[in-house]
Amino acid sequence: MRFAGLSAPSLMIGSGIATLAAVALIVVHAENPGYLLASLALGLLWVAILQTRRAHRADGDRLARLAELDTRRADQASVLSHEIRTPLAVIQGAAELLAEESAGPLTPRQAMFVRRIEDNAVRMHTFSEQLLIRARLEAGLFSVERSKIDLRVLFRNVVEELAQISAATIVLDAPGAPVGAEIDPQLIRQVLINLINNAASTESASGRVEVRIVPGEGEVMISVSDGGAGMSPEQRERLFRRFSSGKPLGNGTGIGLFISQQFIELHGGRIYVDTITGKGTTMMFTLPLEAPVSATAASEGGRNRRPVSHG
Repeated sequence: MRFAGLSAPSLMIGSGIATLAAVALIVVHAENPGYLLASLALGLLWVAILQTRRAHRADGDRLARLAELDTRRADQASVLSHEIRTPLAVIQGAAELLAEESAGPLTPRQAMFVRRIEDNAVRMHTFSEQLLIRARLEAGLFSVERSKIDLRVLFRNVVEELAQISAATIVLDAPGAPVGAEIDPQLIRQVLINLINNAASTESASGRVEVRIVPGEGEVMISVSDGGAGMSPEQRERLFRRFSSGKPLGNGTGIGLFISQQFIELHGGRIYVDTITGKGTTMMFTLPLEAPVSATAASEGGRNRRPVSHG
């Protein structure tokens, strides 16, 4: 028998009829213990079915409300991010014009203040983007759009781009043949940028950040190493928590690492940390070379994906 398709009123009517039938059987066959037990069992069965159905409906309604709240929160984060980015773009543009001395020459002290304005505008822009991405992740609005990518080419482009604007020396160690993997290049690019920026900004860093690609059987291991101060066990414990980081309290939000972990897990990979206090930190993550069958099906299922801005 199948009861999942019955409505609550139908179950209530059925439960009432079953109860009446059970009472009738008890009255008619009161002298027969077998009929008595069967009738009681029949009544209890319908009561249990009704209660289960009510519980399932309550769970479904609760899940629907939670999904709606997640979507609304993502929409609100999108509006907030837009409202923050608009004035930030004006501030950043004005600071860049001042830095170029378009409005006239600057004293060294004035130039220092302009650079500080520009740097903090960029940081706030990045922070607003990360808040938006996190809200979309929690609302389930991301799916992986995979394509066959040579990781060496992708990572070389990222390293060359960041090396031009970073004070640290960033090098890529990826000898050998091309490493092809079915990934979402936008998401993995953002992961690598987050990890390199974290390594380059580490206090007491040696000034060198190494990125390595190590192919394996069915997967590839990527590592980003720095020569900084490392992390204590307490910092490592809270590393991937939202609004926390491996740096001392007050330095960084940790949202970038949380997002990186989510992007990697969406690909079917894992992220690890190897750190020793005073000896530096190595962040490692794995990626499957081929898309899992379940991931391919989910991607073709048409889940909505909103674009991510990496500006």
